[in-house]
Amino acid sequence: MAAANLLSRSLVPSLTPNPGSQPSRSRAASVSLRRRHGPAAPLRASLSTASPSTRVAMGEAPKHCFQRGADGHLYCEGVRVEDTMAAADRTPFYLYSKPQVVRNFTAYDKALQGLRSIVGYAVKANNNLSVLQLLRGLGCGAVLVSGNELRLALRAGFDPTRCIFNGNGKTLEDLILAAESGVFVNIDSEFDLENIVAAARVAGRQVPVLLRINPDVDPQVHPYVATGNKTSKFGIRNEKLQWFLDSIKSYSNDIKLVGVHCHLGSTITKVMSCTI
Repeated sequence: MAAANLLSRSLVPSLTPNPGSQPSRSRAASVSLRRRHGPAAPLRASLSTASPSTRVAMGEAPKHCFQRGADGHLYCEGVRVEDTMAAADRTPFYLYSKPQVVRNFTAYDKALQGLRSIVGYAVKANNNLSVLQLLRGLGCGAVLVSGNELRLALRAGFDPTRCIFNGNGKTLEDLILAAESGVFVNIDSEFDLENIVAAARVAGRQVPVLLRINPDVDPQVHPYVATGNKTSKFGIRNEKLQWFLDSIKSYSNDIKLVGVHCHLGSTITKVMSCTI
């Protein structure tokens, strides 16, 4: 089983950097995690009081959670990573920065101020429950591509009305769960539409849906992550759009069109790629 640590300055106030102090060995704390079967397992957490970097001015938040200290060691939010890894009882070991997650979310949130919007976190990026609960608490929505991701999002406490279920390979079983939960569902193809309607009838619920449009735009990224080209397997082409609109009207008791969706690709670095 993997060990995961989520570091928070609010939980470890003693980590305030002191530029005059020398790097010190960390102190270890022991906590117990209950297992489903068997006795509780001890898990050690390592805290360091060393300065994360002399290049960061006092009172200035670092641009990234990872910093190289004056002693040459790697620090994460003031905690020496080497000490934290050594204190871990289990492997593989994952280290997450709570302040960094908050900073990232806040950057998106501020950029969308004044707009009626929801910052949606792609659960496939990291499905650690503690990370999901943190993001949910910040007001984040969830972007899902499988039934298990939907189950995780619900377990983390996400509001279903702030979740959207994507993907061109959604199974009927997963769509039934989505219909029962009340999340938004993207229509990605003809057979996807048929399955969503079938799931709505099994669940006895009207499903809020969006049409995923394929705009035929070249995002100028690697072809493996380009999803907005006409030759891409994702989304609905313009020439098929009217057929989908007519079909949705004919299933008005089962589905309700509430919006459109578009995804050009990943690792986009040019703003002009998003100008249609």
